Amino acid sequence: MDTLGQLVFYVPFFLMTALAIYYTKWTKRKVTVLIALLPVAYFSYRIFSLRHWESTRKLLSREFGLIVSMILLILWIFYLYKHPK
Repeated sequence: MDTLGQLVFYVPFFLMTALAIYYTKWTKRKVTVLIALLPVAYFSYRIFSLRHWESTRKLLSREFGLIVSMILLILWIFYLYKHPK
């Protein structure tokens, strides 16, 4: 049942991601935002793959990593917005 739920989520997700990557005009600034987004994607995946029998400490550490990576992403986007080239 878990596999079916993951399939229902991941198939549209990867399809939309592929379309977004194909139709985006890539610049150096957009690539840096994409690189800054990778830790957010990693911690999100780690949180979604957590099972109910795993410890709360694992969940809290992954949530902390997600929050820190999101703050860094927001700060990077803010920096790019304030310093246009």
